[in-house]
Amino acid sequence: MASNESDEDDYMSDAFLTKCEDVRPGLVHSKKTSRQNEIEKKQKEKQKFIKETYKPKKVLEHEKREEGLNSAISSENKGFALLQKMGYKPGQAIGKQGQGRTEPVPVVLKLDGRGGLGKVADQKRRQEAVDKFRSHLQQKRQKMNEQLKTDFVNTMSSRKKAANIERDLYKSQKVCHHLDSDQNLESPKELYFWPKQVFQTNQDEEEETDEETDEENEEDTLESWEKLEVLTNYLRTQHIYCVWCGTRFEDSSDLAQNCPGSTSEDHDE
Repeated sequence: MASNESDEDDYMSDAFLTKCEDVRPGLVHSKKTSRQNEIEKKQKEKQKFIKETYKPKKVLEHEKREEGLNSAISSENKGFALLQKMGYKPGQAIGKQGQGRTEPVPVVLKLDGRGGLGKVADQKRRQEAVDKFRSHLQQKRQKMNEQLKTDFVNTMSSRKKAANIERDLYKSQKVCHHLDSDQNLESPKELYFWPKQVFQTNQDEEEETDEETDEENEEDTLESWEKLEVLTNYLRTQHIYCVWCGTRFEDSSDLAQNCPGSTSEDHDE
């Protein structure tokens, strides 16, 4: 038993540790992994060699093209051979008097796309049409917004003006009722000269006559500004009174001299 234990390596000895697989992070764990790394390394070296040795197709095309453009036309060219037969010499200008070109028309390469002839011009025309339409649409939208804003302002102004007319009409009706009552008038010259509250009756009172109904129907056909205009004229002529001045003048001459006018706008100035 003692001899067997001595034959076995001590697990703390170097000999025992060399038999164990190194599994530390970042190190090769097996022969398979090592072989895979060697294959990848060779592939990278091969790709690098090919890249440095063989040029891409586009580069070769560019070099061939530049070489052809920079080299003079040789006698193998049929067109050049015909010119030589007619007496042309290399470097000589063409034309009867030698006033023409000494070099062929240069080749202009189209490198900004693979479109055919006219495609760029057509694209430019289409883009200009789109830009023009967008500009027109923007101007139309701006004009519409301005019109909506103007309409809104006008609407609000009209509403305010209508409210002012209704206010001035009611005020004039109250003043007219008071002044007419001072003169012992039992009814107004026109129904709308007095406030409607004056004509409201209790249930025990008699119903209105057909004549009063006709007058009310006639009143409904007039706009508020028309009623105000008629009533204002009545107050100024009958009672020498201006509702915007809030004053009852002595006579028509006093009214003409001291009252700015017969409308609210005259009194706003």
